[in-house]
Amino acid sequence: MIFLYIILFFILLSYVLKRLAPYILRYIIKKNIEKYKSRMSSNNPFEKNRSKKKEKKEQVGEYIDFEEIE
Repeated sequence: MIFLYIILFFILLSYVLKRLAPYILRYIIKKNIEKYKSRMSSNNPFEKNRSKKKEKKEQVGEYIDFEEIE
């Protein structure tokens, strides 16, 4: 009798998974697309160049004039 319950459980489980699989896959794909878009927007090469230029301008030190010794 237990063997029949196990077989019935697997049959019902496979039926439910077949019905829910498209929705689960759609959810997973949407999440992956959102992650990809957020990574691509943060990896914009033009924004990186601008930020590097700004850092260089802010880190300018004072000028020291060295004299030659004869």
